[in-house]
Parts: sequence; C-alpha cells; structure tokens
Amino acid sequence: MVSFVCNYCQETIKKPKLDAHTKRCRNASFSCIDCGVDFAGTTYRQHTSCMTEAEKYEGKLHKKNKSNAAKPAETAKPAEGAKPADAPKSTVDQLTAKAKQLADQQPTDTESSSKKRTLEGTETVASKRSKWYKMEISEKAVEAVASAIAYCVENDPAESLEDLKKKCVKMVCKHSNNNHRKANIKSAFKQALMSALSDGKVILAMPSSTS
Repeated sequence: MVSFVCNYCQETIKKPKLDAHTKRCRNASFSCIDCGVDFAGTTYRQHTSCMTEAEKYEGKLHKKNKSNAAKPAETAKPAEGAKPADAPKSTVDQLTAKAKQLADQQPTDTESSSKKRTLEGTETVASKRSKWYKMEISEKAVEAVASAIAYCVENDPAESLEDLKKKCVKMVCKHSNNNHRKANIKSAFKQALMSALSDGKVILAMPSSTS
C-alpha cells in the first residue's frame, strides 16, 4: 500500500487516512515516500500504485534485469553439422541387434575345430608329462637323462636334437627325485644319448652333433 508524508507536519500516513489528515492539518500537502512525487490538493487520490522496493533501491540495475526477464528464453539450437539424436529403438529392434551381436561372437566351425585340436594336443602332452614325473628315475645323472631321452622319443618327439636336449634337461631338473645341478644334467646329456643309441633302446633320425 502506498504511503505518504505530510510536507507540513512531517507525519507519515497511509493513503486511506489522507482525507482525514487534511481536515485536521489545513496546510497539508503530501509526497509519496516511494517515488518522492509531491501532490497538491487532493491529486494524491489518483496515485494508486508506485514503484517497488527493487525499483527504488536498484534503480537502473532493476530496469536492466526487468528487461532481460521480459525476453523469451531462446531455445538451444543444435550445433551446425551435429547429427540429430537417434529415435529410441523398439523392443524388436533391440532383440534383433542383440541376436546379431551374439551371432558375430560365435566362432566359425574352422576356428572351433582348430581350437579343439590345439586344446586336445595340449592336454595330451600335459598328460604324458605328468606320467614322467610319477616315474622313478635313477639318482645318477647319466641314467636319469637316458630315461628322459627314451620317454621323450616315445611320448613327446622333439623337432631337433637341440630341442630334445632342452626337453630332457627340463624334465630331469623338475623331477622330484633329481639331486643334480642343471649344469651337470646338461653335461650328462651327450653321454646318455650315446648310451641309449648304443643299447638300441633309442633310434633317432636326427643329426648326431650336439652343441
């Protein structure tokens, strides 16, 4: 509600009481407290509204804020060249895409057969090797290596003489009955090989030279 101050007696009065005040304060004229406008006679009766406190105390800043608030909010535009968002897929489309994804992940028959053969080959070699570690071997390095040579030739053929040497040395080194150093086992390989060949227990179609 608009309030006024009497310019004669300096009393603050609300608008509904101005007429009564003029009867007891003969020289009264009034000024609006909010906007500061002076009103002579009964012209105050037409002053029905006035500025808000924000307009009064913020001045130009309030007008600027009011102007910004009056502008409609601009709708964000997609960036130039941006693709529109894809429409949500139906349940059927989602299931079809999932089925296709699963089908792509299934290995072909050739891949399955190859993996199966590799796995079976690995299991066969591992199974044969496990039998070796359960066997009793001699405490003598030469005899232990000779046993490993015979076992490898029969169960796990080597691609070369050097490959055979590596396999036999590894097998003897890892055997639970072995008490020899790796260097001693390596040096015993040539003697063990010659012994196995001379006894006729091993027949090799490999070069006879050793490294």
